Amino acid sequence: MGLPILEKVGLDGNPPVRERVRASMHLHAVLGSLPHLVRLDPEGARLARGIGDVALEFRVFAGPRVVLEFRGGSVQVRQEGGSDVGIFFPSCQALNRMFDGEKVTPIPFKFRGIGSLRALQRFPAMTDRLTHLLKPTREALEDPSFRARHVEISLLVGLAAVSSLLENDPRVKQRVGPALHHGSIQYEVPGVFAVHVLLEPRGIRVGAGPLGDPATTITIRDVDLALGLLQGTVDTFAANGSGDIRASGDLHLADEFNQVFERVGFYLK
Repeated sequence: MGLPILEKVGLDGNPPVRERVRASMHLHAVLGSLPHLVRLDPEGARLARGIGDVALEFRVFAGPRVVLEFRGGSVQVRQEGGSDVGIFFPSCQALNRMFDGEKVTPIPFKFRGIGSLRALQRFPAMTDRLTHLLKPTREALEDPSFRARHVEISLLVGLAAVSSLLENDPRVKQRVGPALHHGSIQYEVPGVFAVHVLLEPRGIRVGAGPLGDPATTITIRDVDLALGLLQGTVDTFAANGSGDIRASGDLHLADEFNQVFERVGFYLK
């Protein structure tokens, strides 16, 4: 029999694998993309400046934790260290429901001054802006500049989500994880953007910008093709055959990584 206080707040110390994977993706990949929102989007940068200097912590019982540190309009993401404001979710399911658009009220457990409370009140405007960039309207995508920003940040979120999948899905970790060898992969749309993945002994790191000498380079013809790939409307085999998508370097590494990357869409909608 559980403790009454734990039952009252709905604490769940043994979430299903899918819920655990999704919670990690939502905190580490989705919220983890806020530095890119600030970099890519003028409105996102304005909202970050309005939040001020504060460290916001999001913690899930028996689940992931992330700290978003706002300083001078920039955002850094970390998984360790202290915070000024703490928000607690009693289960991975509760966090995921919030990201799915349901009304969920998390539990505040730390405040340091009125400025911290003000920052927390302003934070939803920033996540709304991130949602607008990740899940845009058809009208917004008609703007070429916005379309490019949407594609770049969506790709960064998807690539970062691979780490959550490998760490939290035992089947993927056992079947695919050991096969992944160390190296680097660069995804690029020539003249528009480049993003990269570093597969290292300590884990996966994802970043924006080109690498000096990536082990593998995947070149996508243009933003419209990249958008079609994200939306699942492009025949990848045909695009590879026509040269609209070109892969060079260590193709085995790309195949290994893409086995996991292709599964992200089953968790992030």
